This record gives sequence, C-alpha cells and structure tokens, in this order.
Amino acid sequence: MTHPIKELLIYLAVLAFFGGLGSPFAHALSNDQPGLFITADMQFDYALKLFEQKDFTAAQVEFKRFIHFFPQDPRHDRADYTAGVALFYSGQYYEAARRFDTIIRQSKDIDSSWAQHSCFMQSQAFEAMGNTGYAQVVLQNYLKQTRDTDTKDRIYLELARMHIRNTVTPGKDELDYARKNLMLISPGKQREYKVIKQLEAIDHAVNAPAKSPVLAGILAIIPGGGMLYCERYKDAFISFCFNTGLIWAAYTAFDHDNPALGGVITFVETGFYSGNIYGSITAAHKYNKAAQIKILDKTFDVEPGFDPVNKSFLLQLKHDF
Repeated sequence: MTHPIKELLIYLAVLAFFGGLGSPFAHALSNDQPGLFITADMQFDYALKLFEQKDFTAAQVEFKRFIHFFPQDPRHDRADYTAGVALFYSGQYYEAARRFDTIIRQSKDIDSSWAQHSCFMQSQAFEAMGNTGYAQVVLQNYLKQTRDTDTKDRIYLELARMHIRNTVTPGKDELDYARKNLMLISPGKQREYKVIKQLEAIDHAVNAPAKSPVLAGILAIIPGGGMLYCERYKDAFISFCFNTGLIWAAYTAFDHDNPALGGVITFVETGFYSGNIYGSITAAHKYNKAAQIKILDKTFDVEPGFDPVNKSFLLQLKHDF
C-alpha cells in the first residue's frame, strides 16, 4: 500500500506539470481582468528618462529591453546606440566598444548617421580603456571606408588630437603625426578648425627652449654640474655633496693605508658617480618634455571631441592666441 504522503507528493507533481502546460486544471486570468500593458512609447520614454537623469546603468538595461520587445520599432537604431553610450558613461568601456562594433557591422551604409556616431564612440571607448593605439586603428579603418569629406576631416582632427595627447605622455613624441593629420584636413575645414594657428602652436612646442642631453652628461663630470645645467638646483647640491663626500672618504682611506675600506668606498662611489651622469642626461630629456607639455597644455584642449549625448562633433583642439 502506497504511503499517503508519497501519493500526495505525486499528485502535486502531476498537477504542477499539467498546470505548467496550461491544462484545464490551471487557473488563468480572464481577458477582462485588469493587467499591466507596456507600449513601445512607454518603454522608450522610460529608458530615455533614466538616461537623462544620468542613471546610465539602469538606462542601458531598459534600452536593451526596448530593443528585445519592440525590434521593429523605427527607434531601434537610436535605442541601440544610446544603450552603448549609457554603457560608456557607466564605465563599461569594453561592453560599449562591443555594442558600437555590432552597430557598425550591422549597418548597411557605413556613412549612415548611427554607424558614423558609433565609430567615433568606439574609438573613444578604446581610448578610455587606455588603448590609444586601437582607438586610432578604429578611426583609420573608418577613414578607408567613408566617402564623406566632412567625416574624413573629423577623423583627421581626432587623430591629431590623440597624437598631441600622446605627446603629453612622458617618453612619447607624436607631434609630427599630429601635424600630418592636420594638414590632410580639407581647405574649407582648415579655416573653420583654425589649422594654421594649431600648426604654429605645434611648431612652438617643437622649438621650445631645450637642454642638450649630451652637454648635461659632459657637465656631470663635475658632480652636480649636469643637474645645475638642467636647473634642478636642489638635486645638483645633493649630488655634489654626496659624490664629493664619498670621493674624499675614499681618498682618506687610501691615505691612511686602508686599501680595503678605500676599495669598498670607491666601488660604491663609482655607482653613484655613474648615476650622477645618467641622471643628468635623463634630467635634460625631462626638462625638454616638460617644456613641450607646458606649451601643449596651455594652447590645446585635447579631450575627446565627440559629444555622444547630442550626437555632435565638437572642435576640441582649441588654442589660446
């Protein structure tokens, strides 16, 4: 005889199975019973409101819902793009780059509005991740495909901005590349973008007052001389005192017939003396870079030039003349 509890469990399992299939045993809401209905307008407006309130994490989720439930709506492309912008603003740069890439690949016309905006935004997403090289590759690939002259001019300007921004980074000098891209802008846009003045500013940065690394190394033969030449007076004083102190200590040790101690001090001083020369050469390079950065920071605003909210391109290579 089957246990009553076991029979009850079997009955409930069967009931749940048939209920899940929509059997007559399952209770359903009648058609005239009030329910919740969401239209395409309601969903899109809600997502857009979240975006305007800068709740970007929630906005991108709601735009994705709109795309899923209303795939035939004419605002599909706008929702797809704005979801990508929301991902960008919420700091999800990799996911944003992937979404913009999907929009670009699915676009039938590379010069369509949303494909164009997505190319610029994908480039900015990679730049935000610190991958400036790939950000430039995105624009260079788009440059080969687009037929629109204005778009090409925007790309040249963006590439110039990136090269200038990279030059501000220690150890890089890409001003020649920036100059080449600025010169490729069409004549009409060159006047609008004031390219001539920008080229003059770049020349000013290239010809900024500089220190010779070779001369700095030669002057460092006298401890602190190279640092003094590079206008690093505190470092020059410390270098002079430290090196002359060790040299005097080594001389004193040998003079007092203590060659072992003199040898150790000489070995240590050799390292510091070499560092004094190398440091002076490095100081000259840093001085030159700092002079360039000072001019570039003063004359250029090198932030990304595309406004993803208003879907417009902003001239960000500004100068103070």
